[in-house]
Amino acid sequence: MDVSGKIAFRPAASPDIQRMWEIDQVCFDPGIAYAVDVFYFHMLVHRDPAFVAEENGRIIGFVMTAMEKRDEGLIVTIDLLPEWRAKGIGSRLIALAEEALIKRGAQKVVLQTAVENHPAIAFYQKHGYRNMKTLKHYYGRGKPAFQFEKTLP
Repeated sequence: MDVSGKIAFRPAASPDIQRMWEIDQVCFDPGIAYAVDVFYFHMLVHRDPAFVAEENGRIIGFVMTAMEKRDEGLIVTIDLLPEWRAKGIGSRLIALAEEALIKRGAQKVVLQTAVENHPAIAFYQKHGYRNMKTLKHYYGRGKPAFQFEKTLP
């Protein structure tokens, strides 16, 4: 069921960082979830584009991006509270991220996900991302990740 039309999407702002971090803590195990400093670094120091999805003014998900190289963008993380998944919201967030990265000169987007995160793998493949390699200890010793890439139009 696509409910993305009932959800508001907007650029993230500094007051959103705490809520974004809280959602990240829900979506990822403690060894994988980002420290709040990562959010401040990307959004306030680097001014990397990020977008939030809101229901009735409450943030339920977000995407955070960065430029890795002059022509290569990165999806730092895309997080959506579990009860809001598979409703079209993640698709809208990833589209907003890609549009922002294109505006910054990205010709390619990369992202990483845990090899056992089958729903995320299916989501990225659905959106045209290809698994390019395995990063052996990406999330720590014995915790590999797949690196996905997508060429942008």
